[in-house]
Amino acid sequence: MNILIFDPIGGASGDMILGSLIHLGCPLDYLKEIFDELDLGNYTIKTSFKKINGIESLDLKFDVTKTNKARRYPQIKEIISTSIIPIGIKQRALKIFELIAQAEAEAHGVSVDDVHFHELGAIDSILDIVGISAGLEWLNIERAYTRPVPLGYGITESMHGTIPVPAPATLKLLAGIKVKFTNIAAELATPTGAAVIKAISEVKDPPSDMIVTGVGYGCGDRQYPGWPNLFRSILCKAADESKEQVYMVEADVDDMSPEEWEAVTQRFFDAGALDVSLTSRIMKKGRPGVGIKVISRSECLQDILAIILTHTSSIGVRYYPVERRILPRKEYTIHTKHGDVKIKEVISPDGKKRYKPEYRDIHKISIESDLPVTDVRAEVDKLMRARIKD
Repeated sequence: MNILIFDPIGGASGDMILGSLIHLGCPLDYLKEIFDELDLGNYTIKTSFKKINGIESLDLKFDVTKTNKARRYPQIKEIISTSIIPIGIKQRALKIFELIAQAEAEAHGVSVDDVHFHELGAIDSILDIVGISAGLEWLNIERAYTRPVPLGYGITESMHGTIPVPAPATLKLLAGIKVKFTNIAAELATPTGAAVIKAISEVKDPPSDMIVTGVGYGCGDRQYPGWPNLFRSILCKAADESKEQVYMVEADVDDMSPEEWEAVTQRFFDAGALDVSLTSRIMKKGRPGVGIKVISRSECLQDILAIILTHTSSIGVRYYPVERRILPRKEYTIHTKHGDVKIKEVISPDGKKRYKPEYRDIHKISIESDLPVTDVRAEVDKLMRARIKD
């Protein structure tokens, strides 16, 4: 599995991100083939290497015919949608532009279709976003994560007049993503850079164990004293794809009716909990109570915490990261003479396969066919032994 870590060391813009992907290995000839399908007129790609604080980085520029003509979101959408570029690249680019349009619309109080993309509608920005989408496709990126995005401060000029830095659209796009505020009086993260990170990255920490297989640096034109204006893309593979970081969530309750636990447990699973367990506990003053343990991925954590604090009588909850290792698995259905049964098959570390039929399917067949559960299970075992032997 190819994993990409976006590391916006000094900032995040479209040209910096695309530059890092080219430096990482995405060929320029491949990008030119994609760009030629967009019918954008004449343009020239210029790349050069710069030393930023001693680090060799790729500086990317597009020379295009400049125009003051603004483009609305539907026009940009049509340019990309009607092209014959590969569907994966097209969908990713459209998603990025859609996020920008939605953020700009909310920030300025207009409809999405009325958003004028001013500098974002320039040809070089379309090339940046389509190029990034193509680069991710060429690198065969399956999952992406991002390190905290640095934000500057101050004011900047736009077609709307003087606006604060970070731009309102940038902040909307970065909602839910880790950022770090700096003392750099400049726009370090642009709406394009923020939209790419929002569209591509998973909002959680990357796996703890990975193998680095490549790295690329893209740089910006501006120089800030003591600040490396770099964007780094790190290509990795999971060291152990069977291991992942999750959260253990715990609480103790001694004043709830037992009848209420069924509904609470279902809420946990509906919110995406990986596992839920309730154990009998002896609480303060010898009172019987219940200990709650929920295993949750990071993206579900806040919902799990809210369920405990809202739907139980607990006034506090503990949570901490843990690692879990799971066996490679697959699920499929086998057809018996009595009905279909779902199977979960795993491969143990020694390479042996083992399986477990879904009990609910066996029980359903038992009821409908008036057969003992043991007979239905024996039939499933017979079919599975033959399948594994083959």
